[in-house]
Amino acid sequence: MTDRFAGTFDPRFLRADGQRTATANERVVMSLLSRRGAASRAELARVTALAPHSVGRLIEPLLERGLVVEGAPEIAGRGKPGAPLRLAADAAFSVGVSVMTDEVTLVLVDFAGTIRFRAAAPLDRTDFDAGARQIAALIARAVAASGLDPTRLLGIGCGVTGYFIGDGARLNPPAALNPWALLPLDDLLAEVLGGPVWVDNDGNVAAVGEAMLGVGRTCTDFAYLYFAAGFGGGVMARGAPLRGASGNAGEFASILPEGWQQPNLESLRRHLAEHGTSYDGLRAMLRDLDPSLPAVEEWLDRCAPSLNLIVSAISGVLDTATIVLGGRLPPELADRMIGKLHFTNPVRRGHRRPVPQVVASAIGDDAAAIGAAMLPIRAAFLE
Repeated sequence: MTDRFAGTFDPRFLRADGQRTATANERVVMSLLSRRGAASRAELARVTALAPHSVGRLIEPLLERGLVVEGAPEIAGRGKPGAPLRLAADAAFSVGVSVMTDEVTLVLVDFAGTIRFRAAAPLDRTDFDAGARQIAALIARAVAASGLDPTRLLGIGCGVTGYFIGDGARLNPPAALNPWALLPLDDLLAEVLGGPVWVDNDGNVAAVGEAMLGVGRTCTDFAYLYFAAGFGGGVMARGAPLRGASGNAGEFASILPEGWQQPNLESLRRHLAEHGTSYDGLRAMLRDLDPSLPAVEEWLDRCAPSLNLIVSAISGVLDTATIVLGGRLPPELADRMIGKLHFTNPVRRGHRRPVPQVVASAIGDDAAAIGAAMLPIRAAFLE
């Protein structure tokens, strides 16, 4: 991320020049600390290839601003003990919200990336004003419960199901969110929520969440398949979201020809209803689902050809190291789905093309809210 959002931040988060939240090199250092948790000056110098005295010049202003804290020296091999540097957890925090067709989830994340509060609630009403007021009430409860200084709120990230139409933060969501369609959501939500707001679609923010706190801690290049009422995803390339020209990279449902099975969870709910097991909405199904039902296995088999086409396309076009199955997909179904996947990958001269590893999400169904919460932090201080 760049400093293009710096003007929206409270002045307390800006450098002494009042123009930027962080320099490019400061972002490099804080991003390393975010991923590693802690590192000494020597370790930072080694990883960044910066001279030790350059690292020292970078660290001192961050310590003075309270963004980084230094612990007691720790002995690690020969030489002078190194003092571990960490991001200061209470220096700032952000809130992430995921707006789905039936549910709102929220997480509050501190500057060190620790989740300090989480909540989920049915979306009481789908009209925008009522939904925005519900989100504002959830945020107020989260901030009060966290014990953090409310003035240290960096901003609010919001992930909304749907695709961008190429005009700012205007999304085209499913019919269930008609009142949210084609609105300038960043401006309207900022008015109601009282702070800077970043808006992205749910697949993109879920991929960011997985990058920050899940699979992305050890893998910088992956595709994230987002299973919910709809089906989409996001792509992380070298640790950063690959958003595309209109912000819609990762709309993997578009790979499927018309008439092919869409592997979304609403299709599972309908399939179960056709076989005698009905649920009053997706939230109820995910709460009460019996994965051993034969109809669940039938649905997985129906989805396999579609998913095989999608993962083969990802492998051939993006060549990611990993494909993550996430969103609201229950872990047991993710594992069973992985067992049915097959890449189109013929043998040539005794070799096959390397294909991605396919894994279940490491952080579960909070990924979208977590990723949304990381948007302000990334915009302000990280790469």
